[in-house]
Amino acid sequence: MHSTLERYLFVALFFILVVFQAVGKEVRWEELPAIPDKEGFAGMFAGVSNGALLVGGGANFPEKRPWEGGEKVWYDEIYFMENTEAGWTVAGQKLPQPLAYSVSGSYKNKVWVIGGNDAKAHSNQVISLVFRDGEIVLENDYPQLPVPLASMTGTILEGVFYVLGGQKTATGLAETKFYYLDLKKGKAELKWEEGPAFPGMARIQAVAASHKDEFYIFSGFGLYKNTDESLGRTLLKDAYRFIPGDQPAQGVWEKLKDLPRGVAAAPSPAFSLGGDHILIPGGLDEKTLTHTDPASHPGFLDKMLAYNTNSEEWVEMGDMPEGTSRVTAPAVYWDGFWVVPNGEKGPGVRSPKVFGLSVHNPFGWANWTTLGAYLACMLGIGFYFSSRENTTTEYFLAGKRIPWWAAGLSIYGTQLSAITFMAIPVIVYATNWRLAVGSFMILAIVPLIIKFYLPFFKRLNITTAYEYLELRFDVRVRLLGSLTFIVFQLARMGVVLYLPAIAISSVTNMDIFLCIAIMGVFSTIYTVLGGIEAVIWTDVIQVVVLLGGALLSIFIAIANIDGGFSTVIDVGMQFHKFKLVDWSWDYTQLVFWVAVVGFFFLNLIPYTSDQVVIQRYLTVRDEKAAAKSLWTNGIITIPGIFLFFGLGTVLFVYYLTNPEKIGSANPEELLPYYIVAELPMGIAGLVIAGIFAASMSSLDSSMNSISTAYITDIHKYLKPGLRDREYLKLAKTVTVIMGVFGTLTAVWIAATEVGFIFDLFQKLVGMIGGCLAGVFILAIFSQRANAIGVIIGTLSGAGITFMVSRYTDVNGYLYGAVGVLSCVVIGFVFSLMFPKSKSQTHGLTYKSMIKK
Repeated sequence: MHSTLERYLFVALFFILVVFQAVGKEVRWEELPAIPDKEGFAGMFAGVSNGALLVGGGANFPEKRPWEGGEKVWYDEIYFMENTEAGWTVAGQKLPQPLAYSVSGSYKNKVWVIGGNDAKAHSNQVISLVFRDGEIVLENDYPQLPVPLASMTGTILEGVFYVLGGQKTATGLAETKFYYLDLKKGKAELKWEEGPAFPGMARIQAVAASHKDEFYIFSGFGLYKNTDESLGRTLLKDAYRFIPGDQPAQGVWEKLKDLPRGVAAAPSPAFSLGGDHILIPGGLDEKTLTHTDPASHPGFLDKMLAYNTNSEEWVEMGDMPEGTSRVTAPAVYWDGFWVVPNGEKGPGVRSPKVFGLSVHNPFGWANWTTLGAYLACMLGIGFYFSSRENTTTEYFLAGKRIPWWAAGLSIYGTQLSAITFMAIPVIVYATNWRLAVGSFMILAIVPLIIKFYLPFFKRLNITTAYEYLELRFDVRVRLLGSLTFIVFQLARMGVVLYLPAIAISSVTNMDIFLCIAIMGVFSTIYTVLGGIEAVIWTDVIQVVVLLGGALLSIFIAIANIDGGFSTVIDVGMQFHKFKLVDWSWDYTQLVFWVAVVGFFFLNLIPYTSDQVVIQRYLTVRDEKAAAKSLWTNGIITIPGIFLFFGLGTVLFVYYLTNPEKIGSANPEELLPYYIVAELPMGIAGLVIAGIFAASMSSLDSSMNSISTAYITDIHKYLKPGLRDREYLKLAKTVTVIMGVFGTLTAVWIAATEVGFIFDLFQKLVGMIGGCLAGVFILAIFSQRANAIGVIIGTLSGAGITFMVSRYTDVNGYLYGAVGVLSCVVIGFVFSLMFPKSKSQTHGLTYKSMIKK
């Protein structure tokens, strides 16, 4: 029968794989609703407050062009747009005065407007605007700029508004002063400070940017006096980065590589795209600057230039749509777009049009087809096995007929969650291979499990690991272990659905609630129908898809790296990406001994005390098959290490050597973004489906194992003597309840952003659960351990682990070791102190089993 299933799965996967085509990420411009003014404005302010886009002020020539003798007019109107369908509304409130050529930014639902000018003078005022219930609330009783400024540049970075350059008067030379205002402070404490001296020339109309906690300045105009006292302009092509210290006053300036051309007066701040790109659309370059006849001006530069902060290279990013280039316009991120409202489309010529740029990463019909086929395949597996699940033994243990290799792959898949699949390459991308040392510790664990633990799990004919604890101690220890496991799984179910759903919804543009619902509903259906057998076989497919996807991702990335594999090695060595061992004794860092000790215990915990893992041992025929399944898991971990760690390094080199490629703005989405952007369409959908499945695997494993633990350890204790059919019906009901609970919990986290509560609760309960490994050590290896001792040891170990995590700098990877060892020591000591507490050793410890 398994051969029939295997043929079915092969055909399904083959169908999925044949549907593919190339796909790539693209930068896309869209025209948004225009400002309701026939002429449009230059020098407006822009910001976001409570989800609404606010713009206002500005100047134009409403009657005639400037070369025709037209008079420039400044404005005080404010416009807001809550969504693109509703369009723009003219606010009933106005600015305190007509104002243009200020700098603006958004922070904590306030739009801040700094300086600017009107027809009479330059300003030093500071204004804040808040959108609330269709009204604009203005305040301007803030500390004023030290000097009046207009045509300066600036932006907000980590709650601090930085301002550089500009002019004090319309006829004055450019300034070089660098000011900042810390908006994190209360209103009474706000004060403008002068920052470290700017090392470049004084300038106006430069382009600012904030990216990865650093402040950037690009291009601009230097000013000089002509012999007739008029102002001349020098186009600048230099670039600088300001790195704030703990306080901005302690920050330092760095000179960057010059721009290949000038981009003065381009929309500012520049667009922060992905993890490494600062994109500057248009601007004034040498050619457009020297065009002297405004009436025949061809329009401003329509090319896009980006600075890659990782490779520190300037890259061309293609052309803007014809007629969309603007200068002297603000830029603001709103509703998925970098919005450029109005601005000049030619010297003295404004435009009311509003454009938005988004990074569009199309998922495509082929990917959706693949994803749908994959999910249908998961349901098919549930239906396939549904006819067998007629007893609790079938439902919980698959009748002990799972092949050893499938059980081994399922163990591996259970440990390889979607979070892990996405996180490991990101960690390696940002650091090195030091984490791999710990991953190899699985090879040290497998022989111990096979020799010392498997005999008890397999020979005692148990369904849950915690049954052994009752046999060895008493029912209290069994209930402590089972309840701790259940509560821990309840705490993590929503989190393991929610976190991958963020990344998946981002790269597919699927609504996050729909994403969560699909994973929750599909996994619940096939788990209820097919029990542990469906869970295991879906795990097998998931492992094949994720490992294959990682391998294909590596091949495609290397194929697009100039120099291929040798470049990966050279660049990886240059940036120390292959560093595997740190011989320091620092217990706060992931040094060699911390990795070895920490991961030894972190692997020991699930493989000896977690029902999700142990249940896989119990689904195979005998102890020998269980041992093979463990070795299968251990052996496949090795190529898995090289695949996932290698993928992180390859992606680092790929993006470094292809600076035009835009990666994800969120580190945790690095891998799924790369998959959708660079893998062939259809194949990308299959790998994303694998991430879906990995999330579903975490949920389905929790559902089935909670059901198993509850029925076997708790319900049968509370209501013994029911017929097996009644227990089976209840098991399926519990599975449904758990699926609904996990799904709704994930939805709640997504809707209310209370994930930190679940993280904390999961950590606290996990500390007790981690100590359960200590209970099993005492149970198997100590003849004197007893019920009172191990209960005290478990609770004490959890408390000690919490204290260590809360009040010391011990590396987090050592918490498992702290919990297990403290439980063993304290449990043993208290067992000696209470020698009359219940303890059954005959045939239930390793020593007595050997004698037996």
